[in-house]
Amino acid sequence: MRKCRLSLFRLIDRVVVAGIATAIIVFSSTTLVPSRAHGTETTTVSENGATVLDYGIYSHSILGYTEAPNDISGQRFTAADVRLIRQTQTILAQLDLTFGFRYRITDPKLLGRRLTITVRFPKMTNPANGKSGTKLVDHFVVTGEERRELFRFDYTWEMAEGRWLFQVLDGSTVIVEIPFRVIVGVN
Repeated sequence: MRKCRLSLFRLIDRVVVAGIATAIIVFSSTTLVPSRAHGTETTTVSENGATVLDYGIYSHSILGYTEAPNDISGQRFTAADVRLIRQTQTILAQLDLTFGFRYRITDPKLLGRRLTITVRFPKMTNPANGKSGTKLVDHFVVTGEERRELFRFDYTWEMAEGRWLFQVLDGSTVIVEIPFRVIVGVN
């Protein structure tokens, strides 16, 4: 169900993109950071044992696709050369657009722990296989390396308008949380 995730065994700037979208994570001390986005965005980025390095819209190269039967889309892609294009929390949905955040876990007590990544979004349904969902879930073990949590719109049915929430959790404790507002334009 996830679209993109950073492989635990990634090489320098290689990112594994999974399921419906892409995602990545980081760590620091407990703080609330005012939104660095522009315009009408008034949401906050929450950091508790992690440092958010950047967030918004990213570009990347696609290296290939793999089957992911548990994902809504049924596939994941592998990406490289991931770069921030624009820091924002308002996302105008378009095919092939990738958004999310880059972070590093900084709390030494979290090293070696298994954390959970969730991406929550309005309900989407894949018309090809009938699968529906409102959440992507993945896990990783903290190594202290920089991570990215990303989502990519590969299909129009993935463009679920509304509030999207990217989280990194240690059990029920929020380590990183970044909300986005996805807008679907009308032609």
